[in-house]
Amino acid sequence: MISLPRTAERYRSPPPTTHHTRPHARSPPRLPLFCASALLLFATRSTTIRIPRMGFTVLAVRQISRCWRSGLVFLLAVGMAVSCHENAPAPPPDQAPATTDSPRSPFPTLPAGVILQTSHRATRAEREAIENKLKGTINDLTNSHLVVHGSPIQVNIIHAEDALAASAIHESLLAIKPAPFCLRDGLTIVEYVGQHVDEPLAIKTSYELGYLHKPKRIRYRITAQLATIDTADYMACNRLSNQFLTANAAPKGSTSKEIGELAARFTFSKSLALRSPTLAPTLSNYQFEPTDDNRTLDAARVVVTFPGTSVRHGVPFVTTTAEVTVEDTGLSQPGVTPGPELTSPTSAWPSQSVDIRSLAHQITRGSSTNVGKAQAILDWLTPGKNIHYSGQIGSRWGTLKVIHQKFGHCWDFSDCFVTLCRAAGVPSRQVAGWLYGSSGHVWAEYYTDDNRWQQVDPTGGGPVECGIYHIPLFATEDGEMPIVYLAMPTIKVIADR
Repeated sequence: MISLPRTAERYRSPPPTTHHTRPHARSPPRLPLFCASALLLFATRSTTIRIPRMGFTVLAVRQISRCWRSGLVFLLAVGMAVSCHENAPAPPPDQAPATTDSPRSPFPTLPAGVILQTSHRATRAEREAIENKLKGTINDLTNSHLVVHGSPIQVNIIHAEDALAASAIHESLLAIKPAPFCLRDGLTIVEYVGQHVDEPLAIKTSYELGYLHKPKRIRYRITAQLATIDTADYMACNRLSNQFLTANAAPKGSTSKEIGELAARFTFSKSLALRSPTLAPTLSNYQFEPTDDNRTLDAARVVVTFPGTSVRHGVPFVTTTAEVTVEDTGLSQPGVTPGPELTSPTSAWPSQSVDIRSLAHQITRGSSTNVGKAQAILDWLTPGKNIHYSGQIGSRWGTLKVIHQKFGHCWDFSDCFVTLCRAAGVPSRQVAGWLYGSSGHVWAEYYTDDNRWQQVDPTGGGPVECGIYHIPLFATEDGEMPIVYLAMPTIKVIADR
């Protein structure tokens, strides 16, 4: 890893002008050299616990060290500090991606959802020290901390003097940091570093920064252990998932007791509801272990029943392998024309409330189309504008309470969007799944004026649209969508174009 000391030239992004998609990112402080050296000297493998910034899951265990031994001499000899991603102040929920033409910024422009927090440029003396170890002449070296869709990542960028130097530097770094954590683009070598930086986040960052071609369509394979739930206490879904993830990392009797107490707030079944496979650009494929014995399809969901399930700590579950295709448009297949129930109130979405109807009319005044109304509601829901993205992670307070208390998380923003859309006469429903390179997530979709379902992310602040990173696994037209993971899902890209 390449990391620069405090004496390096420092850039800090100017005040932002637009909103980003994931609040709560943290800016990493820097450890003294002797601390970094000691940590590297005595650790040959590193175990980290990931705490995603949104969605249903908060913990994940991941081994991230790769071939430290060969790179250790270089790191200690050069005397670089190691970056740490904990205990730093978070930017406010309404902070946005930086866009700057500063000559010191390594990123003159950034796409929506990507924020440059700080950047350090190496001095000539520091570059010469690194050149001796990497066996190539360096014209420029920056060490930057970004937030990509809510996830912090350190990006080290080396500009080599010529192709020979670039090749030598790249080969030296590959010995300690394989692809996709290290890549070369002409004379530029890029290294990704961070406690919670996994393969999906590294790939996503390369897409967003333009170091890899960003595909318009991706087919993912997701493997997840999903509880089969009939009714749920939605405020306990995230907590129950967390307890299972904690138990998987370090099994303890106390965790089993806590799981039992939380599970008592649910009723379980032998069925599982997933998003209809016909809504994806190409047919989704669902496989289960144990195998299912019946599938019932409706406009938004397929309900799968099982003769039996696996059980862990008293909670029934099935292992689901889903292959899902997504496109950069966020459009779903037309399917069935929505009936009046898609603009009707439900217990989760009280669109008949006088206060809700008044607010929806106020927000959408002057808009006569479904697209115009939906965009006005998305703008009103921009995090930090009227409702702040804060509070209990994985919360589902209910629409009326969220609008009154003015804070919530992704499920709350989605509930507000669907409720306000229905109050404004726009057919809408809820979608949930996984945000590639991040965590579990909840968003929504509405019916457009040209008879298509358009997925949107109410926590994206408008500029960040649903596209190749939003992986839909669940959907609901009435608000009932219990989701509990018994293990961290694995997600692989199996095809793109």
